[in-house]
Amino acid sequence: MIVVAMFALTACASHGTRFDMADVEAMQPGVTTYDEAVQKLGKPKAQNFAADGSKTVTWIYATALGARGTKIAFDKDGKMVRIMSKVE
Repeated sequence: MIVVAMFALTACASHGTRFDMADVEAMQPGVTTYDEAVQKLGKPKAQNFAADGSKTVTWIYATALGARGTKIAFDKDGKMVRIMSKVE
């Protein structure tokens, strides 16, 4: 019985930081900084760094009802290069 209750609670839990895709759409290449993206979208789920100092950053928010996520590329100076992917 306890295991079933724990599973039910886990299934309802959310993962990641909730964010609005409108905030992603409002970001501008060459203008939006990494710090501004974190301020709007919350703590990223993952960051991948390249040898040239650029990075690709992933944000994910998932619940039992669905998920959304985005992957954004930033240059070595922390300026957004482009939105690489979006899932709503």
